[in-house]
Amino acid sequence: MLKPYRSSFLAGVSLIEMLLTLSVSAVVLAMGAPLITGWLRDLEIRSSASSLYAALQMARAEAVSRNATVRLQLTNASGLPAWAIQCVHVSAQCPANIRQETVSQSSSARWGSAIATAMPLIGSTIVAGNGLPAGVSFTALGAAPAIASGDDIARIDITNAVSTSARRLVVLIASQGMIKLCDPLAANDHPEHCS
Repeated sequence: MLKPYRSSFLAGVSLIEMLLTLSVSAVVLAMGAPLITGWLRDLEIRSSASSLYAALQMARAEAVSRNATVRLQLTNASGLPAWAIQCVHVSAQCPANIRQETVSQSSSARWGSAIATAMPLIGSTIVAGNGLPAGVSFTALGAAPAIASGDDIARIDITNAVSTSARRLVVLIASQGMIKLCDPLAANDHPEHCS
């Protein structure tokens, strides 16, 4: 047989318990906010570096597929992420502008570049806007021979304009055309280690 429903067994939350829960939640959120901000900055740096890496790979692939010399030009002198992929010698198979990415004013990511003959040690940060505008040209074989002579950029640092403590990533370009995205703080045995 079913027992009748009694409202006297219902219990609620007191005002003190609710205030205590809200206070503890506020403290936990306040402690976690700086961590979330740092994580978002690192995510923006990673996104900018990955975009640059993909653009370099695209320029190299365009050079090979078009059987022509193609240049990736970093176009913003202050280091804001912006680039253009262009044919060095314009022809029917290779137009003047293949693709470009315009400046995003909302981005706090900044790029700085160096040529191989003036490249600082990997532990040193290249200042945003350094050496820009500049670029790298890939031949029909996918190589970038002007890097060895110091005419084209060999390293690009991706930093954060707002925080100097944010993660820094580096893109290295070899004269053979190899491109590597690396983290200067990664352990020696980590795949992203800059070597």
